[in-house]
Amino acid sequence: MADTLPALSEGEKQCLRLVAQGFNSKEIARQLHVSEHTVDQRVRTSLRKFGVPNRKEAARLFVSVEQRPPQIDTYQPLIYQPEPLASDPEPASSLVQPDRPNEQKEPKTLLRRILAFGPPLGGSTNELSIDGRILAMIRAAVLTGAGVVTLLLLISGAFRVLG
Repeated sequence: MADTLPALSEGEKQCLRLVAQGFNSKEIARQLHVSEHTVDQRVRTSLRKFGVPNRKEAARLFVSVEQRPPQIDTYQPLIYQPEPLASDPEPASSLVQPDRPNEQKEPKTLLRRILAFGPPLGGSTNELSIDGRILAMIRAAVLTGAGVVTLLLLISGAFRVLG
């Protein structure tokens, strides 16, 4: 690891500081008042400059180099020192979904996934995979169709009884 930082823009530095604090791209975008795409672009540029495979490693390197004491004792140390990031034990996992915490995934059968009602509870938004989103849309369409058909049958039955 080099003793100096690569040339980073102020936006890249802000993003890496917030990644080091555990924020995901959406949360960083809200704090910096920029788009999520801008945050992801800044982080990708930082990854390339640091030559590391994932955002956690880039943030860890940035924070460790940035927090080194200056050569001349002219600066006062920070009062709050954030916890250093642990290195990612499985780098490939952070490339696929960098903002998701490590979690145990239990295999679900296709039937259980189709019959499951709604997205999983307790997570943040947009955590479903592509096929999970498609299944959720199909379930919503089928349930809406069944509700409309049931309502029409009730109305027609009411007219038959009254008419």
